[in-house]
Amino acid sequence: MTASLLAVVLALSLGGQSPPAGDLEREARAIDATLVAPCCFRQEVSVHQSAAADEVRRDIRARLAAGQTREQILDAYVSRYGKHILAEPPAVGFDLLLYVTPFVMLIASLGLVTSVLRRFTRSSFPTVPASTGDGPAVRAEPSLEGRLDDELRDLD
Repeated sequence: MTASLLAVVLALSLGGQSPPAGDLEREARAIDATLVAPCCFRQEVSVHQSAAADEVRRDIRARLAAGQTREQILDAYVSRYGKHILAEPPAVGFDLLLYVTPFVMLIASLGLVTSVLRRFTRSSFPTVPASTGDGPAVRAEPSLEGRLDDELRDLD
């Protein structure tokens, strides 16, 4: 907290021109919306209610008053807390793979489920044409007929 006050006092004492208060506050709110509260990393600083979020809001305004740009402020927070301090981390390189992998896995899983369902619903037995009433449509092999007769005889 004292560091942010010191930065404001230093900026004012050096006579550097600071942007108008309305522009400074608008830029501060935009930066607040791009950072996540460092206490829990769940909500944006602009809406989070905690001492840590209040400190970040004060620090952002002090840095803007000192003449730092949005990129400099965001870089300072990323170097201190890592990329997870950003509400929307940049998707580049390996990080992009982390965003794409779930969708690829979902599509592959749906394809696998579809092929398994088709395989189980497909009939593995040959279809026998329907009888026209003139007699059996298909004649079984003689060895199978004999075996069937023996089994039926055993049942009696």
